[in-house]
Amino acid sequence: FAGLSMIGCNVSLMANRISYWLGVTGQSHNIDTACSSSNVAIVKAYELIRSGECDAAIIASANLCLHPHVQFQFYHLGVLSSHGYCKPFDEEGTGYMRSDTAAVVYLQKAKNARRIYATLVHGKINCDGFKEEGVTFPSVEKQKMLLNEFYKECEISPNELSYMEAHATGTVAGDPVEVMSIDQILCAKRSTPLLVGSAKSNIGHSEPASGLCQIAK
Repeated sequence: FAGLSMIGCNVSLMANRISYWLGVTGQSHNIDTACSSSNVAIVKAYELIRSGECDAAIIASANLCLHPHVQFQFYHLGVLSSHGYCKPFDEEGTGYMRSDTAAVVYLQKAKNARRIYATLVHGKINCDGFKEEGVTFPSVEKQKMLLNEFYKECEISPNELSYMEAHATGTVAGDPVEVMSIDQILCAKRSTPLLVGSAKSNIGHSEPASGLCQIAK
């Protein structure tokens, strides 16, 4: 059909086509921030609900490993596991394995919910900015800043946490930085251990959809 390739495959229209299919008239956005995409999306939805711009939001994310060239590029980037296993927090971890995922979360005000599986208390994101190591490397200082500001804003003491679901992908560049941030900000004044885990040890790294996999876990 005329125009189908444009409206069916154009990335800018994906969210709009879902809105059209559902018959809803609120804001619809496509968000691509690589591995943090679904996390950024749910924070943006949270902010829109808090501001009164919408009553509820559907946050959908998907990752499909369809093209071998993408796998090839990740391999040469040096982030894929050499032995086929994703081992977060493990000194034997050499990277992650890519995985397929389709995950959807429905977010609304608690007073309007028929049932509640989890409560989103607060949401916050930041950006690393320039780093000497390169754009693909995380920043321990920016992660520490984010965690510190987050818990101050939501007025919850890190000492109240019993479990932390980390991003941890099993890469040499990412895991040490994340563990260091968690240790220095969340564990500095704890008298009991903080349990830390990552869903990627079970299902691999679903990249833009990984954030919703963590919530589902």
